Amino acid sequence: MSEQAQTYLEANGVAAEGPAWLDVRRKAARASFADAGFPHRRVEDWRYTDLSRLIAKIDWHPAVPHEGAVLVPEGRSNPFAGIESFKLVFVNGFFRPDLSELDGLPEGVEILPLETALERGTKFENAFDANGPEAMAPIAALNTACARDGAVIRLGENVQLGQPVQIIHYTPDGGATVAHTRNVIELGAGASMTLFEAQIGWGGSYLVDRVTNLNLGDGASLTHVRLEDEDTDAVHLSTVLGDVASNASYVANTLALGGRAGRLQSALHFAGEGAHAESNTAYLLRDTQHLDSTIVVDHAVPGCTSGALAKGVLDNESIGVFQGKVIVAPQAQKSDAKQMSNALLLSRDAAMNAKPELEIYADDVQCAHGSTIGELDGDALFYLRSRGIEEQTARQMLISAFLGDVLEQISHEVARDVLSARAAQWFGLEIGPEIEGEV
Repeated sequence: MSEQAQTYLEANGVAAEGPAWLDVRRKAARASFADAGFPHRRVEDWRYTDLSRLIAKIDWHPAVPHEGAVLVPEGRSNPFAGIESFKLVFVNGFFRPDLSELDGLPEGVEILPLETALERGTKFENAFDANGPEAMAPIAALNTACARDGAVIRLGENVQLGQPVQIIHYTPDGGATVAHTRNVIELGAGASMTLFEAQIGWGGSYLVDRVTNLNLGDGASLTHVRLEDEDTDAVHLSTVLGDVASNASYVANTLALGGRAGRLQSALHFAGEGAHAESNTAYLLRDTQHLDSTIVVDHAVPGCTSGALAKGVLDNESIGVFQGKVIVAPQAQKSDAKQMSNALLLSRDAAMNAKPELEIYADDVQCAHGSTIGELDGDALFYLRSRGIEEQTARQMLISAFLGDVLEQISHEVARDVLSARAAQWFGLEIGPEIEGEV
């Protein structure tokens, strides 16, 4: 048993206070996490991100509800605020109905906080039983043991939700606080929707852990656009565990900027033929920031396609990590899977670790992976400089073009523009749509 994990659970775990089925799962999750402990370098899939060390020697304690207005600093606002959407807002991990917008939901659509869904007697046994691959199981167990709230989104069969949904997480209060949230998203057969998610913090030192369970029925379609912009003193964990049924599609596009250290991890399982999953991530790091992007795709059935593209820009002494694994089962013939990691180092002190993997047990497949790590193209920089463009502007143009392969894949035009503008702010530029000061 891990003493560190046990101490953490005693301070931050949720006591038996919910429905019986959830209390049973919380108890089992506490025992599982206490036994496994926080992942560390001796765990192969965490060798580049020592979570045990990151949370050590800090007296973590649960976050409390933030009363009153949320005063968002300049440059840290909700980038999706100008898009007409249904919206759930969480502050310090707690639902804020006064900041949310859920009026006028169409028939067949349920959007509400997890706490309310549990009070109504809704059961999510499958979601709280899901742990993902072995490497992600300790974090899933930690979240099950400690999560207090989150978002529940459920669409009935053939519901086409034309208006996007936003899940916005603000963390204005630090001081070694902890917030665990659990999202449950279920789309019935033939249903479709677009989800915008933003994780924004400025409260100093804090730890956030967010797990999202996806269940996409036959022919369902989910487009997921995410911004991760935590405080540079924060530690953040974001986990997506998804089941994708036959002919269903899940496409995720992520821009990651903040955090002292963090891990964005996804585990996607194909449950039916013809399914598709795609994960595209752009990240920008500076100073001593550390970001780990990890994805596991399980091609358990024939005829499915998947893709993962990660593009990172690293400055100063920042560290990036990409770990991608594709598993193709013996029966999963006609699988098509691709993974690519590209990193651009702006400093000789920056570092990148890439570990793409293919685990293939079938012979009629098309699978490929690759990784590149390099500096700005000197010839391209010289060309722009020779055309009278200042060096700093030329560097920014090249970096923006490099990230464009990810950001330009965002299908929603306004979301694409506002995230491109957010990335431009990282360079100190003020271009694109105005996104300041809105909740």
